[in-house]
Amino acid sequence: MLQHLRRPASPILWRDIAPRALSKHVLVAVVLAALAAALTLLAMRSSAAASLATDVTVRSTSDPFDLGATTAASVELFNHGEHDVRPRFSISWLPYPYYWRVVSGPAVLAPGERATYEIQSPDAVAAPPNGLAFQVKVNDAASIVYAISEPMRIEQSGRAIVNPGLRLWTQRDPASGLLAPAGWRAYDRPGSGDTTLLQSASVFGVQAAHLRVIQDGAGGGDDHSWTHTGLIQEAPFPEAPFDIRLLSRAPFQANESGWPLTAFGLEIADASNGMIWFLFQQTGNGDREYDLPSGHHIVVFDVPAETWSDRTIDLEALYRRLNWAPPQRVTFKLFAAAASRVSADLDGYIERIDVPRGDTGRR
Repeated sequence: MLQHLRRPASPILWRDIAPRALSKHVLVAVVLAALAAALTLLAMRSSAAASLATDVTVRSTSDPFDLGATTAASVELFNHGEHDVRPRFSISWLPYPYYWRVVSGPAVLAPGERATYEIQSPDAVAAPPNGLAFQVKVNDAASIVYAISEPMRIEQSGRAIVNPGLRLWTQRDPASGLLAPAGWRAYDRPGSGDTTLLQSASVFGVQAAHLRVIQDGAGGGDDHSWTHTGLIQEAPFPEAPFDIRLLSRAPFQANESGWPLTAFGLEIADASNGMIWFLFQQTGNGDREYDLPSGHHIVVFDVPAETWSDRTIDLEALYRRLNWAPPQRVTFKLFAAAASRVSADLDGYIERIDVPRGDTGRR
């Protein structure tokens, strides 16, 4: 069917540099010097923090886009000093933190005043992933001093898929230049003379991922050369049924042997078993399910055109029926594709894919 992708490598560790090369006296001197430097730095930091006479209290945090990271917070400040404070917010988990957007809260906090600020991460990169400790740091824009909150840690998300609502199109693929929603990888494979489109768009008032393929059909009788585009994410195997919401303008076509010639939907792939296509297209004669000679399994949901549809997929039940052993992880691919044998204009929108995290010991 459609092709897959690959990955990178690893660093050198300080512990790999043999400590025997240092004499005992040199080693002691190095340790003492490092300790003195650390204590000095700690003293400088605590005095700088203390010099901004502002209490920082994190009242709540949230992850509105289900990125598995803190992307918004409600922070209370109390200025118990003698000077105005013009607060700027960052999160201390990065060595060079980004300043976060202030959604609400006064630009100037006068002495004796208390105020609550709603802040948001400028993008997914600046958001601390769940499970990591972080602190909210408040700088005074008019000076170099700052104050910092108590450390905190947010528990892991209950979702397997990051960013199920396909929002925050801020990740750009360095090779293709395509933008993708945070947590997803974008790809496209256009044939000569064909067109692909992958973007965030609004249809009937709903924001969604828009996938479109225009195939000119100039490939003759070749059913195995495809033009396709989509979004990819690897995630834990979903042990509970999950939902997908979409709008399809993609009539289903297949050849005499059942090989699809047009496809809009979800591909599930794992190295042990193979590939399943869940397609959301108009068949004209109801849902279809069958195996291809290659071993790929095809499920076609006969969804209506031009209207939002919800479908539930029970992947674990399907694996049992196919006698496939569920793996620890699978690859999710949301895609649109057309074989070069047909002339087609496929258009589809996916609003979200809600995949809960499993809770058995396979993780």
